[in-house]
Amino acid sequence: MTDGPLSGVSVVEMTGHRAGPFCGALLADMGADIVKIERPSVGDPARSQGIGPDGKSGYFMANNRNKRSVTLDLKSDAGREAALELLAESDVFIENFGYGVTDKLGIGYDDVRERNPEIVYASIKGYGETGPMKEKPGLDLILQAEGGIMSVTGPEDGEPVKVGQAIGDLTTGMFAAIGVLARLYERDRTDTDEFTGKFDVGLFDSIVTLMNEYLTEYSMDGSVPGPQGVTHQTLVPYQRFDTADGAIVTGVPSDDRWDDFVDLLGREELREYQTNDERREHSDTVVDIIQSELESESTEFWLERLTEYGFPCGPINDVSDVVEYNQTRARNLVVEHEDPDWGDCLLPGHPINFPEYKAANFEPAPRLGEHTDDVFEEVADDQTTLDRWTENGAFGD
Repeated sequence: MTDGPLSGVSVVEMTGHRAGPFCGALLADMGADIVKIERPSVGDPARSQGIGPDGKSGYFMANNRNKRSVTLDLKSDAGREAALELLAESDVFIENFGYGVTDKLGIGYDDVRERNPEIVYASIKGYGETGPMKEKPGLDLILQAEGGIMSVTGPEDGEPVKVGQAIGDLTTGMFAAIGVLARLYERDRTDTDEFTGKFDVGLFDSIVTLMNEYLTEYSMDGSVPGPQGVTHQTLVPYQRFDTADGAIVTGVPSDDRWDDFVDLLGREELREYQTNDERREHSDTVVDIIQSELESESTEFWLERLTEYGFPCGPINDVSDVVEYNQTRARNLVVEHEDPDWGDCLLPGHPINFPEYKAANFEPAPRLGEHTDDVFEEVADDQTTLDRWTENGAFGD
């Protein structure tokens, strides 16, 4: 994004895998300057996971575009000193290491705040930084199970399954980005000596939050839903239906549209089920009638007809369909990209449209330590300091 609403905001991230890097990517897309600290010779583990060039997989590329990479050995005094000097001039620090790791490395919140009392310090953990499980490691699949989302995902009356993407990681990264923006806003309205810039968010927190109304309904009647299949938890109809040559998803969002839906299908026997409560009570009958009618024509036929009547509907697209979808391209949700180590590829675009800022080609995800010299030449007070850091192993061997 050319300039962007976060232009001028400096962010340091010490993150790996997905949740932390995704938070940084969202901020970078909006114009923030992101410096990513990585371990010398090792880097973010995501670099070697999945398809892609050596040391820079597609998984890594998608979540680390528009960033600069530096290597620091934070177990050395020189590396810790260099990190604190970098953080002293930054607005935001994002970290998603295990509980207590940054404190042990000497870059915990208190250490950083001593150098920079205005720092916004985002800590991403499996279980957050409080509670009996705060020290337990947590990964997306584990938290999908433990936080409940798996219990409502999968074929109806079948076994629970994981959501098909790392929904805990990605949601936590998004919540962390929201937290960063909230703290930055608060900082501008708070005296420095009263400002507390730290916050934390856990993958477990995010997954439980996504359970949404299930939690409230349980408190009301003790209901514990199982896998929802392709239906909706409250509306009938609102689900997947087979057509003559494929499948669609569609539904009726309110009772006042029911007669229109019956007119569209031409199945008068449905008209007696005027309310959603009635349709839920007789869901098998209602769904069977609708299904028998939709099977009579093609997906294209029904999408055109439903759209004409103003009903929400859509095909069930796979990755290749989504990439080529007209709406995807119109909204820049996939971006043509040339990576110096891979060549032409696509990157996921940014989901928020700021009309006054022009979308720009993303800068490639960095090679490991690619920007170490450039960044620390600016951070060091003088060449002597930079030489001392280098000689004392701040940046690795």
